[in-house]
Amino acid sequence: MLEDLNKSAKKAGLHVAAAKKSGLFSVRKAKNGKLIAKNVDADEVEKLIKKHK
Repeated sequence: MLEDLNKSAKKAGLHVAAAKKSGLFSVRKAKNGKLIAKNVDADEVEKLIKKHK
């Protein structure tokens, strides 16, 4: 799951990492590392990736 999210996020200039809680992720900008979203599920990550494309 994480690898698939990262592949699509890379195209949008983002990076997805696993959060401390299982099943949740954090999203950062790949260029400067600024935090975009924290503790979001996979559906929310996909929405953020579409938003940043």
